[in-house]
Amino acid sequence: MDLKDGDDDEFGFSRNYILAEEIGGSVKKYSHKLSDINLVNEEELREATAGIASKHEKEMASLLNSYKNLYSKWLLELRCGFSLLMYGFGSKKALPEDVASTALT
Repeated sequence: MDLKDGDDDEFGFSRNYILAEEIGGSVKKYSHKLSDINLVNEEELREATAGIASKHEKEMASLLNSYKNLYSKWLLELRCGFSLLMYGFGSKKALPEDVASTALT
C-alpha cells in the first residue's frame, strides 16, 4: 500500500508524538491535593453573605411563579418514571420544595 506525501507526513508526526509521550518528557506531576484546600466554615460564610442584598428578587419570584403552570406536566413525567433535571446558576431548592408542597399534597 502506497502512502501519499500528506499521509506520510501525518504518520511521521503521529509516530513522533507517541514516542515523545512514551519517553515521558511531557508528563507533569502535581502535588496538589484536595485535602490542601482551606475550606470556609459554613457559619462564617453565612455571616459574610448575610449583608448582601438580592438584586433580582422580583424577577426570581416571577420566574418561580411562571413554573407553576408546568407542575402538572412535571408530575406526569415523574409518574411515568422520568426524572427532573434543574440546572443553571443559583440555588434550585425553592422550586422542588414548592412543587412538593403544592402539587404533591
